[in-house]
Amino acid sequence: MIAPWHHDLGWRQPWGEGGLVDRFVALALPYGWEAMSALPVLAGSYGLDLYDPQSEQLVPPASLPQDRAVRDDVARVEGWVTEDHVVRLFRQISAYVGYAYDDLDEAALVGALDDTSDEVVDGWFEYPLAGTPTLVVRLALSPGSAVVNVRVEGTMDLVLATRIETALDLL
Repeated sequence: MIAPWHHDLGWRQPWGEGGLVDRFVALALPYGWEAMSALPVLAGSYGLDLYDPQSEQLVPPASLPQDRAVRDDVARVEGWVTEDHVVRLFRQISAYVGYAYDDLDEAALVGALDDTSDEVVDGWFEYPLAGTPTLVVRLALSPGSAVVNVRVEGTMDLVLATRIETALDLL
């Protein structure tokens, strides 16, 4: 559980008194989650405080474990969506990088997945999104299903990579 916290709350717990509900967000994560060291950086980038209920301490945005570095540059994000959500994924990623996705982009996707297969090295469809940064989205159907495997490649910072991973998880 992570909660934006602030010293001005004093003894009050955000999950107790009713008047504090608008001041925190709770997040439950699996034990041993790999990207735990990135949370202080992400919280800080959004101006949030990070409270660790196990240690009962506010974690400053700059306090990262010395033995674990947060990735500054991410080269690839992978996941999957159903065929019905491919356009929505492209629109979302385009918004993140400032690419003006439009009807011409959608027309380019019509039939693009028909001859793809994630089981063949050269069976992937590639589509560039020339935003900031420029990304290449690779798509391939998983044979016998409506699952589309997705690889987003390019130089991404941690925040952008996390946004794309979240979009893939939600779609």
